[in-house]
Amino acid sequence: MGSEMCIRDRDKIVGNIAALGLLAGTLFAILEIVRRYMFGVVFEWGQDFVIYVIIGSVFFYFSVTQAKRAHLVMSAFTDVLRNRGFGKIVLIARIFVSGFSLFFFSFFVYWGHFAVERTFMMGRMSQSMFLPLWPFQLLLLSAFALMALVTVFHLYQDIRELMGKKVFEWAPAEIHTDI
Repeated sequence: MGSEMCIRDRDKIVGNIAALGLLAGTLFAILEIVRRYMFGVVFEWGQDFVIYVIIGSVFFYFSVTQAKRAHLVMSAFTDVLRNRGFGKIVLIARIFVSGFSLFFFSFFVYWGHFAVERTFMMGRMSQSMFLPLWPFQLLLLSAFALMALVTVFHLYQDIRELMGKKVFEWAPAEIHTDI
């Protein structure tokens, strides 16, 4: 029970940070619209700020939805397999996807580290030439690192489930939004 509360608290913290970024980006975009059409002026860096904050917040929140396994899935094929008694095949496929995801996220973080470092050292700026790019890249890199960490836990959970053992009693096997 204690670890469940801790996980939910972390989800709330990361989720609230992402929501705050989305809110800030949206409110700033509305302010820019008002400034443009009522006063005829805008901040030259305003569009860059809105784009970077909203995209960064969305990617940051991906780790929360991934941790809850509350992602969009097309489950028709896996549901048919499960209903016909091929639950182990579905679990093996989930392990394969988690392994590939871990490879992808880790690869992105590994090479992204060098990109952030190079962008910082070169002093690269956004298109408006006002905002440095490295904080945005670091936010994306952090989001991918969180997703890699979550994937490690999912992979461990799925492998243990394949062995017939439940690791995290509080963690659902899958909560998804069907499309």
